[in-house]
Amino acid sequence: MATGDTRGHRDDNPHRVTPWGGDCDPWHDASIAVDGEAAKALGELARYRWATATGKKLAPPPPGDDTDIWPEDLPPDFRTIPVAIARTLPKYADRAEVREIERLYLDVIGQARSVIYMESQYFACRRIAEALAARLDEPEGPEIVVINPESADGWLEEVAMSTARTRLCRFLLKRPGHARFRIYYPVTPGGTPIYVHAKIMIVDDWFLRVGSSNLNNRSMGYDTECDVALTAESADERRRVVDIRDSLVAEHLNIPVGELRSAPEPSLIARIERFRAKGGLVPLDLPEQTDAEKDLADTELLDPEKPLRFRRNFGRWLRRSIKIR
Repeated sequence: MATGDTRGHRDDNPHRVTPWGGDCDPWHDASIAVDGEAAKALGELARYRWATATGKKLAPPPPGDDTDIWPEDLPPDFRTIPVAIARTLPKYADRAEVREIERLYLDVIGQARSVIYMESQYFACRRIAEALAARLDEPEGPEIVVINPESADGWLEEVAMSTARTRLCRFLLKRPGHARFRIYYPVTPGGTPIYVHAKIMIVDDWFLRVGSSNLNNRSMGYDTECDVALTAESADERRRVVDIRDSLVAEHLNIPVGELRSAPEPSLIARIERFRAKGGLVPLDLPEQTDAEKDLADTELLDPEKPLRFRRNFGRWLRRSIKIR
């Protein structure tokens, strides 16, 4: 993981190093800070997960005034706004499966009016792609912009996740409204690909989600995930949601946010296409797949939705690989 990167993603940033002091490639990530009841709820969830994993219970922090610890150099984007916490928890012992994150994705995609903007480490979830395809089938459906890294972090992840990504993108590009779908990867001013680790979803001017879940099968049911989401109600809150989205897009395009907003096109995709010739965002290439890559994608071996499915898929992949009949 990179440390010391900034939103400018300078090619010559001397502070972008690994924890062991080695050079690290450009890195784009995002997190969220909350206080009050939201922070209390996240603390309870963290202590529950710790107890589940270790068998040891952590004591909650003593009562205090949240304003005493809020960083002075971190101005809040929203004040006194309700937030929701969505989880993924696999079935474990007597604990039931929780798929709140998947439900949230599908519900919000179905309610989008004009723009769905997503940043994710992967794009490999069949159910998400099917929900997006349904919106592309609508004559007046929303635009869909996905920001991914150019390639996955590691050979095995690249084979598994990028193969599935190629398949799902080709599926979406066959829909009637395919012109409203784009998937890009960001690069530095010098052209070096920036690794996208952020997990963000912004819909129109009313919905914002930041968390740990990726657009892959594991995040919907196999892994343990936690997302924080909010819906904007007031005019000021809605403007702030759009501000955050435009700020991210301008960062990726290496232009001031005012320049992005000054473009005459109302369409987000059209504005991106206007400015990306300067560098910053590159359309993702969709390479041909080998038979081995197709087999791995078919079994979903490395991206299962459930633990039981991993064991079953491993057997399927093994039989294919060594031709057991």
